[in-house]
Amino acid sequence: MSPKQQWRQTRQGDYATVFDSLSESVIVENGPAARPWHRATDRRDFALLALEFTGAIGDFHQHGHCVYADDGVAINLIHETGLSAGGDVFHNMVVYVNRLRADGRVDRIGTVGLDVEQYETFWSRNPRMPSRDFS
Repeated sequence: MSPKQQWRQTRQGDYATVFDSLSESVIVENGPAARPWHRATDRRDFALLALEFTGAIGDFHQHGHCVYADDGVAINLIHETGLSAGGDVFHNMVVYVNRLRADGRVDRIGTVGLDVEQYETFWSRNPRMPSRDFS
């Protein structure tokens, strides 16, 4: 399934399709917007990281667009939003760079958030800690 098709599925609430595209040994390295949820070392680890990160934000949503893809890489621009229990808004534009194996599975993801000031304010008002060290 192409990255564009995967984002269409995600917008409809189907995250399983994207998760299934990850290799078992996927490495995920998040930028500073993710705070202590920085690095996952395999697919199972990423599932825990993603659940905890989105839960810490609150009502979390992603709306993404693939801006470039070929046989080895997919580059996505993603608008992330959320609302904490206290009413603080999380807003971030993120670039995801996915490295693809020959079989089409993603084996590495790097993310960089662009709205630094906004997410720094959000995390200062909504401090959270993960269940384990994701550094």
